[in-house]
Amino acid sequence: MISVGAVAGVALVSLGMVLTPGPNMIYLVSRSVTQGRRAGLVSLAGVAAGFVVYLVAVVTGITAV
Repeated sequence: MISVGAVAGVALVSLGMVLTPGPNMIYLVSRSVTQGRRAGLVSLAGVAAGFVVYLVAVVTGITAV
């Protein structure tokens, strides 16, 4: 059985990873600030499309190659 301390540790690390901005967030914010809301939304759509492509690759097992 998993201890409460282990679950709390994983939850804390996961929260830290979610709250830390990565390259995608920096790209979206900089694009939105310099070029406006529309450019930011277009960039967001592109990032989301990339995540979907990667998700499909993971599900089909292509990323293991």
